[in-house]
Amino acid sequence: MDGTTKRARAGAAGLALIFVLALAVRFLPVSAATSGGLRLLSPDAYGHLRRATSVARNFPRVPVRDPYLNHPDGGVWIWPPAFDLLIGGVARAAYGPAATTEEVARVAATLPPLLGALHVFPLFFFARRAFGRRRALFAAAAYALLPAAAIWSEFGHADHHVAEALGLLLFLAAAAGAAARRGRARALAALGAGAALALLLLTWQGAVASAALALLWSALFLGPAAAAVALAASGLTALGAALALGGETVPFAFVSFGWFQPAFVAALAAAVTLAAALRARSRPLRAGLAAAALALGAAVLPRLPDLVSATGRGSAYVAVRAAAADGADEFADGGYLSYPADFLKVVFEARPLLDGAAGPALVRVAEELSAGFFLLPVALGLWSFSALRMKGTAAAPRRAARALAVLFGGAFLVLTLLQRRNVYYVALFAALALGDAAVRVALLAGRRLKGAARPAPPLRAVAAVVLPLVVLAALEVAPGLPAYARLKDYAEAPGRDLLDLLGRLRAFDPPPADPAALPLPKAGSIPGVMAPWALGHFVTALAERPAAADPFAYGWRRQARLFSATDDAEALALLRRAACRYLVTTDLRPVLPRYAAAAGRAAASPESLFAVRVHESDALRPVPFLTRVLDSRTGSRAPDGRILPRFRVFRVDAGP
Repeated sequence: MDGTTKRARAGAAGLALIFVLALAVRFLPVSAATSGGLRLLSPDAYGHLRRATSVARNFPRVPVRDPYLNHPDGGVWIWPPAFDLLIGGVARAAYGPAATTEEVARVAATLPPLLGALHVFPLFFFARRAFGRRRALFAAAAYALLPAAAIWSEFGHADHHVAEALGLLLFLAAAAGAAARRGRARALAALGAGAALALLLLTWQGAVASAALALLWSALFLGPAAAAVALAASGLTALGAALALGGETVPFAFVSFGWFQPAFVAALAAAVTLAAALRARSRPLRAGLAAAALALGAAVLPRLPDLVSATGRGSAYVAVRAAAADGADEFADGGYLSYPADFLKVVFEARPLLDGAAGPALVRVAEELSAGFFLLPVALGLWSFSALRMKGTAAAPRRAARALAVLFGGAFLVLTLLQRRNVYYVALFAALALGDAAVRVALLAGRRLKGAARPAPPLRAVAAVVLPLVVLAALEVAPGLPAYARLKDYAEAPGRDLLDLLGRLRAFDPPPADPAALPLPKAGSIPGVMAPWALGHFVTALAERPAAADPFAYGWRRQARLFSATDDAEALALLRRAACRYLVTTDLRPVLPRYAAAAGRAAASPESLFAVRVHESDALRPVPFLTRVLDSRTGSRAPDGRILPRFRVFRVDAGP
């Protein structure tokens, strides 16, 4: 067995161990998540649960327009279909077409750690192209242990972000592989890169930003094969949209999935394909690519004004600014064209990464992203400098791969600073920076060892393997200990009491229809539940009733008006217009000033506001039109020292 084969086998064994390590880290919360019954981690996870349950029962149909959203008018799901199709499809294969919500929840909880551990494979293959086998192995090890990467793919975190990161990694690996090939092999690899890009777009609607970067890089480094990336991404995204949307009319918007994403990619693909045609050497290929570019351009041209407008709104969303000049909500075809700016200010994931006091923000970043985040700007500079110094045809593949790392790493560093929700993207490049730093330290130590006459093999092993692991432990594991503890404790998950309360509401007044059964009920036909917006997906998944406000921002301003009302007559009118039979309350004191501002109200004492007067009252009927029917079993201390239930459910006696 020669040295190359030995190294390849050792590398494969190392990568397999890294995969197992990544899987083990991501399964740390299992005990906390399942003790006393399974809990999913986040509000959005319960939105995916409800949609995936419908997929499991009605495979392969993925709900698009839903009467349980934006009650009583109905609304559209903003998410693309891929993640829910995966969960629902696996659940159907495992449990059959009568899969229960609880069975789908088991699949939804288990898939993220598996997908997250699988990240290490495309990350390794991409990093090997860009930085070599050794750095790639240590980057994969760093990623397996990186708290931010584990948090977004932990057991129970049934959100699409883990699938987004996998889609991006598959593109990076395929694109770097295409750059290393020539001729027909490059074109085939480029088709694979385009397919990965389409998968990313069918997983997250905001991936149009990644598509723009991907097609720009392809045009610069793949020559005529860039057209294969562009055409595959454009065609498969359009096909996926057509199959998912059918004949539904949906918003043409950046903030939700619809025909904007295929149109945006097609517009970019037309330009890239035309550029590829100009660079093609054979006349038939040049003519074919030119015809494809003209066809894409003709398809996009009628929607060009809408495309420009939606792209502008999307840019405003990323920067967390109001898209509309007058601050008004922009709503059409059953969904938002851009989110209300006052809504984004209360969404944790939409805030800047270093929002708030600098000290706590930096500590949190160090815990979850390790020193890799702070090393990343330096690494980007070093990678750029080294890529510029590479000369000759033989160095072209590595130069292209490093350019890919710099382009995406720099872009996501900026985007993460603007919106912390991009942290699972920047985690990929923080891991690359950590792996690079660990190997650089080992190389420096190795040069010093060369000063000794014939250093012993154990010393060389220390410099080559053990020392980089020590560096990773110091830069990543040690600062991440608090984050690992939060991960293991499932600290961000909803309390069991909330889940129990909504299950009790379902049992107290069984809904008249199964939300996963077809045909769906007419919008507004089932009395709904008004709850704070963050609880909307819990309401639809667990109480199985329509929600009048939810994390998609449907009903956001309406619930802000209700909870900040000082006039009971106005509150009753809002509940009636929302066709709600039940009201869920909790302690909203910290957010009521923002709610009042969103409702256009002047500042008022908390005790005068509807949310406080109702939730903190000991009366069975705190106002004439509400009767308290359920209390949660856990409590919190009110400002006057009383222990109040954390959540309360009231029947709207004057409601439907």
